[in-house]
Amino acid sequence: MKEYKLNNAEVIFRGKCTVEDLIDTIEGNRVYIPALYVVNKIDQITIEELDLLDQIPNYVCVSAHHEWNLDELLERIWDKLELLRVYTKPKVLFDY
Repeated sequence: MKEYKLNNAEVIFRGKCTVEDLIDTIEGNRVYIPALYVVNKIDQITIEELDLLDQIPNYVCVSAHHEWNLDELLERIWDKLELLRVYTKPKVLFDY
């Protein structure tokens, strides 16, 4: 804290924080951008390795050659970017 000219301060952590979180808060000049990691060529790894990768957050495993899991990738991109589909014309409902 002396490095940041805070000689007499009481620091209270409310939640699970790391040293990097403390430094980021004190400096206030870092901005983190959400990321989505895409792992390709999952057809060349074992099921056990795929299960390990599946437990990591913000990862999507795909195989571009076999076109596996591309729908999941598209859905996660829409979710991550918080995109909305907007229709310019209202849906026409037919009553028969």
